[in-house]
Amino acid sequence: MPTDFSIQTRLRLVHGLAISLTTLFLSSCGDGSSTTDQTVVRTSELPNIIFIFTDDHGYADLGVQGVRDDVKTPHLDQLAKTGVRMTAGYVTAPQCTPSRAALITGRYQQKFGVEDNNYSPLPLSQATLAEKLTAVGYKTGIMGKWHLDINGASERWYNEVYAPGSSVPFNENNIPFAEKLKYYPESRGFQDNFVGYHNNYRANFNLAGQTISPRTIQDNRFRVDVISEAATTFIDRHKADPFFMYIPYYAPHVPLEATQKYLDLFPGSMPERRRYALAMLAAVDAGVGRIVEKLESYGIDDDTLIIFMGDNGAALNLTKKDILPVSAQTAPNGGSVWDGSLNEPWVGEKGMLSEGGIRVPFIMRWKNHLPEGLVYNEPVISIDATTTAAALAGLATTDMDGINLIPYLKNPSSKPNRALYWRFMQQSAVRQGKWKYLRTADEGEYLFDLSSDQHEQVNVLSQHPAIAQALHTQLSNWSTSLKTPGLPSGALLGADKYWYDYYFPKN
Repeated sequence: MPTDFSIQTRLRLVHGLAISLTTLFLSSCGDGSSTTDQTVVRTSELPNIIFIFTDDHGYADLGVQGVRDDVKTPHLDQLAKTGVRMTAGYVTAPQCTPSRAALITGRYQQKFGVEDNNYSPLPLSQATLAEKLTAVGYKTGIMGKWHLDINGASERWYNEVYAPGSSVPFNENNIPFAEKLKYYPESRGFQDNFVGYHNNYRANFNLAGQTISPRTIQDNRFRVDVISEAATTFIDRHKADPFFMYIPYYAPHVPLEATQKYLDLFPGSMPERRRYALAMLAAVDAGVGRIVEKLESYGIDDDTLIIFMGDNGAALNLTKKDILPVSAQTAPNGGSVWDGSLNEPWVGEKGMLSEGGIRVPFIMRWKNHLPEGLVYNEPVISIDATTTAAALAGLATTDMDGINLIPYLKNPSSKPNRALYWRFMQQSAVRQGKWKYLRTADEGEYLFDLSSDQHEQVNVLSQHPAIAQALHTQLSNWSTSLKTPGLPSGALLGADKYWYDYYFPKN
């Protein structure tokens, strides 16, 4: 059993019988009729776990990072000041589907074949964290963007899994609902669901806290505020239980949208796409504030580990053009469009294994259990969050690729001795300590000292060929463990060439 539990939790469990039956009844109802501002008696010592995952959120766009002065994220800044801020927090991929597949399983997604967005859905063979936590008594919920189900990019799944050898071409609309349902979060371990991008949400509870049969709920309000309300409602429903809540906000991903309340926080001259991204992140920040306030009102704040991170870096379309209307989802000539977020000071953007694509805002906060205000500079990665959560729940983690971060954060002088790995499209990379080795097919080879102010602006491969060779060997060895072994080769093509010709031009 886990041992990292608050004294307050133990006292509440020991003295729970002293609380009036009326208060106990009100505070343990799960139907949305609960009241706040009263301490609840928890049914277990297992800690609550909350994952908050933003979408295309660049490293610069967190006030406490100190990179930009136009960002307003006071609640997230407070989360960092009362917890741990990771300055070298990574995700396993610079794109939505593979990044989410890794987070929800705790495994490098290439091991089960989810290489990029064209490899959805998440294979049924892969156990999710929600499934594992449900098995040990957690109440589990998801509010927001899943992106691991069957969708328009599932042609490969159709040809390899669902209908191999079929002469009928893939059409998402022709897949039976019963088949699609297998890949929905409600079939992957999540008991409470409020899932969608905007306006339409598949849900089995409503925002009054009532359980309903799974159905589509239409809510035309601002998508970020709706998801924040669903999150606080989930806490109302399960405040006395150990719970795992996954909140993948669809923000600041395009299409950009925001209400005037948030836009008014950012007056003055700036690109409109920037204004809207900042407004969307201010809405996320407000939601985080509401979530923390709800935890505090029930006296379960110190029983709850909160992990906040982005799913990958911001999409910049190289030059950050302020394409209007802000709701535009593609550039006029096709391709990606800037979502208004920024990856400074790092090089590159979404889709790249340079720092701008995979180094993201990353905060862990567990009141009275983790150091307050710690700035942690060692490399960590999203699958560490999953492994940490599983370890705290007393689960075996031998099938996961991350590490339990709690011992390292409690004793920062003890540093993890491991490498982090990536493979995406025609790119591959490894980071060990301060060194990062990056390859682009057979055309580009880079070694960077990430401890230097120059980070990825200067390729030091010629100065340290032995280090580069050793890291290449590590990366190559790791790649043999993947479903499709090996490192990318051949000529650099398509989007990869577009990005690397711009950010890493050859002399």
